[in-house]
Amino acid sequence: MKKLIAIVATVVFLPAAAMAETFDDAFDMNRAMHGKGYTFTWSGKQYSTDHLEEVEARVAATKENAEDLIAKAKAKNAEVANVGFEWKLTKGILKDAEAAMVSGDYRKALDLAAQAKYHARIGLEQHAYAENNWHLSVPQ
Repeated sequence: MKKLIAIVATVVFLPAAAMAETFDDAFDMNRAMHGKGYTFTWSGKQYSTDHLEEVEARVAATKENAEDLIAKAKAKNAEVANVGFEWKLTKGILKDAEAAMVSGDYRKALDLAAQAKYHARIGLEQHAYAENNWHLSVPQ
């Protein structure tokens, strides 16, 4: 039975792995399939499915580290708000992060701040895409 499962998994997942032509494709596919904390191989090198902000939040759960990451998340969110691509839910996540910090749950504060910073970074990527591809929205 185990051999059958391994064969089926190889037949199903190997073509998907071969289709990942870019690193972003490989990362997105592995993140979707395995979640955070998974190590995958692309072009002969190993990578993690963790977002940069998740790695940044992997510090000691102290008040100072939580304050620092919350400040960085707020700065990144202000940056994306300045270009008009702020996500509506990010301010709420930042408030929750601050509340967790005040209550002494520094791990939760770090994780929420990382999530807010990630949303801001993706908002900036959306802005850059819109700036570079605005012409696709214009009828011909």
